[in-house]
Amino acid sequence: MENKVVARCARYISEAGIEAIRFNFRGVGQSEGSFDSGRGEREDLLAVIDYVSRTSPAARIAVVGFSFGAWIGLDVGERDGRVQALVGLAPPVRMFDIEHVASSSKPKLIVYAENDQYTSVSSTRAWIASSHQPIEAVCIPGVDHFFGPEVDAVGKKVAEFLTKVL
Repeated sequence: MENKVVARCARYISEAGIEAIRFNFRGVGQSEGSFDSGRGEREDLLAVIDYVSRTSPAARIAVVGFSFGAWIGLDVGERDGRVQALVGLAPPVRMFDIEHVASSSKPKLIVYAENDQYTSVSSTRAWIASSHQPIEAVCIPGVDHFFGPEVDAVGKKVAEFLTKVL
């Protein structure tokens, strides 16, 4: 949750008047537990969604995830009826199965980097093109997986999207 992409996006989301919750998956930072190859991390995200749903029953929920968190967020958010919108930042489409997300009717924003060292731009574009439902997609030119000097532009785009769809 201290990653600059996650922190900046949360800042711009909050500045847009939307509450943002950042958390670490199990075993990251000072959180308890250990890495669980995506199984337990899905439980972590569901626990956050449960918390928001309990404390704010009328809340409109979007899931925003970066990299591994995009894989978990897109998967859990697509399957959970309480989630209204999905945002994947540098989703690792070549590394993990997220094919089913492309058929989701929920509003989706995918922001990816032209020079992503983990997933090629062609892999991401092919995944987006295979979608049966609209996906708003933005390729950030000239940057790697972490968006470098364009991280603020990414945060602003996410906030703009969420303001529009929530």
